[in-house]
Amino acid sequence: MIRIGYVICAFLLIAACSDNKETTKKPSSPRIKKYSSVESPSQNQVYNRGADISISVATSEEFPIDSIQVTVGDQTNVFTSSTFDVNLPTRKVGSWRIQLKAFSGDKSETHYRKVIILPENEPEQLTYTIENTFPHNTDDYTQGLLIKDGILYESTGQRGESAFKKKNLTTGEVIHAVNLPSNFFGEGLALLNDEFYQLTWTSGKGFVYNANMEQIRTFNYQVEGWGLTTIEDQLILTDETEKIYFMEPQSFTIQRELEVYDNNGKVDALNELEAIDGLIYANVYQEDIIVVVDPDTGEVLKKIDLSGLLTPEEAARADVLNGIAYDDATKRIYVTGKWWPKLFEVTFQPKTI
Repeated sequence: MIRIGYVICAFLLIAACSDNKETTKKPSSPRIKKYSSVESPSQNQVYNRGADISISVATSEEFPIDSIQVTVGDQTNVFTSSTFDVNLPTRKVGSWRIQLKAFSGDKSETHYRKVIILPENEPEQLTYTIENTFPHNTDDYTQGLLIKDGILYESTGQRGESAFKKKNLTTGEVIHAVNLPSNFFGEGLALLNDEFYQLTWTSGKGFVYNANMEQIRTFNYQVEGWGLTTIEDQLILTDETEKIYFMEPQSFTIQRELEVYDNNGKVDALNELEAIDGLIYANVYQEDIIVVVDPDTGEVLKKIDLSGLLTPEEAARADVLNGIAYDDATKRIYVTGKWWPKLFEVTFQPKTI
């Protein structure tokens, strides 16, 4: 009897625990039913800049629409019809989110649509002329390139081989070099207020050097480090995507970002950067192309075809085009690549068709 009593008690205890589990189980939320829907634009619909965007919101008898509040960026407008046109309040290209808030009496429903805005015009197509050729060390995996006072400064990559180098521009001779710890992969290089800023690839850490190439501090950032340049008092960097980030050089916080688009769509794999006359010149990774970008809108204004700089034999032993340097004193532009045997002084001119 005692044994039977234990069994009964155990059974009742298990049943009680089971009941308790059922009563405390969190109920799943039912799907919220909406009485309105967006018929136009479709998600990720593409428009040319300046074109009207047709908005159409469908509704039901339970939700007759009184008005629709439309917010794009920092601009909000209200419409009393369910079908109307809007125009984006900016020249910036790329993706834009539209918020549509429909009101019916004391109720409201909110919808979102992302649209893609392309430039109206095709970029100007340019080619090059080689003005001078200088030696470049084929051991240098070029990631960043700049000129200060007629001296070439270069950031090189590869783990265990990354460095920050000072070179004679015309001979390629290394005047001074700072080797990075073996766990860092050197990337973009920029000069701001007589200080050099060097990115690393995936470590999220950068290095700052004084005019004597002595490391004076480090900084952290939240994206991959690829190309780096400056315009006025901001650092500008790329992370392989179509995005360009504008960073404040004291806090290293990203203040704004651009998406780079031409008339066909986004231009991603942006790599090494140089600012020339207020525009951003960017290598496109694994292509013999430099794009010239408007820093206010993200529009590709020009595309420079640099194919054929190396002979087929030289190209077989080298990696991709990467490295743009501008000498502000002489107004000369130099380009090279990863493990390239040459540094080229080039000028650009329109392509002839």
